[in-house]
Amino acid sequence: MTSDTPIECPVCEEGRAAPHAEVDGHDYFECRACGSLFVDPDVLAAMDRGESSVGCYAGEYWEQERKAALERAHGIGLVLSGEAILYCRRPVERFLDVGAGAGELLRQLQQLLDPEGAIFHGVEKFPPDWAARLPGVHHGDVGALEGRYDAGVCIEVVEHLTPAMLDAIVAGLARLSNPGAFWIFNTGMPAYVKQEDPGYLDPLRRGHVVSYSVEGLAKRFAAHGFHIGALPGRSFAFYAEYRREADLAFDTRFYQPLPANRALLDRNGLLACAAFETARSYFFQAESQARTRWALALQAELRALKGW
Repeated sequence: MTSDTPIECPVCEEGRAAPHAEVDGHDYFECRACGSLFVDPDVLAAMDRGESSVGCYAGEYWEQERKAALERAHGIGLVLSGEAILYCRRPVERFLDVGAGAGELLRQLQQLLDPEGAIFHGVEKFPPDWAARLPGVHHGDVGALEGRYDAGVCIEVVEHLTPAMLDAIVAGLARLSNPGAFWIFNTGMPAYVKQEDPGYLDPLRRGHVVSYSVEGLAKRFAAHGFHIGALPGRSFAFYAEYRREADLAFDTRFYQPLPANRALLDRNGLLACAAFETARSYFFQAESQARTRWALALQAELRALKGW
């Protein structure tokens, strides 16, 4: 595919894309409309047909990801799970880890908050051989699960998926979600890739084929009843809320969580503190950055008016 060939964005399906980078012999493009970054659409189409080794979950993938997966389960994955509970505006009685991998995050959540294994569940389509054997673990598609859930996380998964694959997961989550269910997706979005980690796009080793933008995903999620947005201050996470009743500010969510959800987190004081302080820190960092941008823009406008 040549750089002067018009390319329709496979994410928003509206914008046209320009070349972004070449990684390991694979061309990536950037949508001029939604900002999403994606590998050659021909590769995405081949993945949908099951004809491409790019993005696959082979045994060597799990071996190279094992250390990183364990680190996420004991760190960012755990905190984001706590935040999802904190933000959710319905009592969290069932929680789902989507793309649970080896189940280490689920193990941590059950040990810290749910020793009976009644609340926290996980689903993984391609588990490694060394996956944990835990109550509430389901192997297969999200769409095959039974019952409904109130909150959950999807940690470092969607960057591996074509838009069609992601649509199938979102449709499954819509079927599983109670009204008001709150989901956090941890993934490197375009600002993260461009400003913090250009090496995040990695077709052959980690299988990162798409960096989805919130703008690109909005209509796809809305078609299934979800409202989505970026988590305040995060270039590596967005949220999806199913059939939400009101647009509630994030500071209200973490300062005034539902009593039942606060009680669930308080089963482990350290996790409760980490979730609250992380939510608060990122929120006020984002507020500060927004004010700084406003002040700088105003200063530039005044300079232009005065001819400085």
